[in-house]
Amino acid sequence: MVNKPLISGSRAVQSRAVSVGSELHECAEGLRLKPLHSERLSLIVCTRNRLPQLKTSLGGILQLRCRAPWQLIVVDNGSTDGTWSWLRSLAPPRGVAFEVLQEPTPGKSRALNAGVRVARGEVLAFTDDDCYPTRSYLNDLLDVFASPEIDYCGGRVLLHDSTALPLSLVKSGSPLLFPPKTFVPAGTIGGNNMAFRRRVLETTGPFDVLLGVGSVTRSAEDTDLIFRASWGGFTGLYAPAPTVMHQHLNATQFEFARVMRAYDLGRGAYYIKHILRKPTRMLVGRYWYWSIRAHKLRGAREVLGALIYLWHDRVLGRAQRGAAVSWIRRCLRVNRSTKEVQRES
Repeated sequence: MVNKPLISGSRAVQSRAVSVGSELHECAEGLRLKPLHSERLSLIVCTRNRLPQLKTSLGGILQLRCRAPWQLIVVDNGSTDGTWSWLRSLAPPRGVAFEVLQEPTPGKSRALNAGVRVARGEVLAFTDDDCYPTRSYLNDLLDVFASPEIDYCGGRVLLHDSTALPLSLVKSGSPLLFPPKTFVPAGTIGGNNMAFRRRVLETTGPFDVLLGVGSVTRSAEDTDLIFRASWGGFTGLYAPAPTVMHQHLNATQFEFARVMRAYDLGRGAYYIKHILRKPTRMLVGRYWYWSIRAHKLRGAREVLGALIYLWHDRVLGRAQRGAAVSWIRRCLRVNRSTKEVQRES
C-alpha cells in the first residue's frame, strides 16, 4: 500500500455533533467509512457515565501533538451524567479535527462502530476514557505504520497509579510480529491501545455487538476483531513504543474479580463464535481445549460465556447450535477422571 502524502500546516478546528443509530450484529459485511480526508490518523474514544474520568483523560489527549493532521472522535454511549452537554461545550486546540457523537443504545461495540463510521484517517486508533496516552503516542503510532507491511498493531498499557491493582495491562518491552492467519491470544493486544489501517476494518466489518462492555458477554470485542484481521490475511505487530497509562479508579479486589469474570465470559463467547466457523474451527478449538484443561475455573466461566453467546446469536441455525453445545459438553468432561468418562461412555 502506497502511503498518501501528508498535508503540512495546521487546520482549523472542526467540531460536529452527530446522532448515530444502532448497528446490526452481522459482522460479515464491510463498513462504509467516510472518505479519506487530510487526516492521517483518527483516534476514537468511547464513554458512558464516567464524566470525571473523561474530563481528565480527554484533557491529556487534546494536548497531544502529531506531526500529521489527525482527528479525535469521542462517542457518548447514552450517558445520563451530563457527558453529552460537556462534550458539546468543548473548544479543542487548533490542529485537531474534533467530532463528538451519540450512540444511544448501550454497548461499547455499538459505540466503537459509530466512531469508526465517521473516521476519516488512514489509520484508526482506539483508547479508553480512563487512559492517558504518552506525549509521543500519535507519532509513535505513525512510526509503526510507516512500515507498509504492518496492518494493525497494539502497544503497552501501563499503570497510571503504581499502587493500583494491575487491571488490563500489557507490559512487554519486546516487539512481536503476527503473520497472517495466526492465533493472537487474548490480552496480547489491549483494546485500550490498538490501531488498524483503514483497509483492515473495511475488510473485517464492524465490532461484534454481542461482545464487549455493555453486551451479554461483557468483553472480547477487541480480541475478536484482532483475530478476524489476522485470519483475513493481515499482518499485526505488538510494538512497545505506543504507550498509554491506565487508571482504573475502582480497582478493589472485588472489582478485580468482577473484571476477570467478565474477561472469562467474553473469551468463551469469542472462542465459540470462531469454532462455529469451519475455516477457524480447528485452530481456535485446539487452543480452547488445552486452555480448559489448564484452567478449570476459568474454563467453566468461558463455557458459560459461550452458551450465552449461542443463546443470543440469532444468526446461528438450530443444527449449528446443537453441534456447538455437544462440543462444549465434551470439553466439560476433560477435567473429570478417566473412570467417570468411561463409565458414561
